[in-house]
Amino acid sequence: SGKDLIQNHLTFYIYSHCAMWPNEEDKWPKGIRANGHLMLNSAKMSKSDGNFLTLSECIDKYSADAMRLTLADSGDSVEDANFVEITADAAILRLYTFIEWVKEVLAS
Repeated sequence: SGKDLIQNHLTFYIYSHCAMWPNEEDKWPKGIRANGHLMLNSAKMSKSDGNFLTLSECIDKYSADAMRLTLADSGDSVEDANFVEITADAAILRLYTFIEWVKEVLAS
């Protein structure tokens, strides 16, 4: 869940499960994961400011694999992740170089 939902939605989620099944702890939440917001080039994503990429645009521009590498490098936990387009460009090059190297190794 997003970090902005912790105080309301996730608290209600815990309370409601404990209230509905007070004697069945196996039905209570065992843990909850939350993540931060996604920024684009160190700025909050905003359609009105023009700082925004859709998933489809991102895949078309960088490829799904380059996007995955960039997101993996962008951060985790409740800290805001920062998708940096320069990093995505570099990921494409790293992927291409790696694929070419594997082809050479397999050919020899």
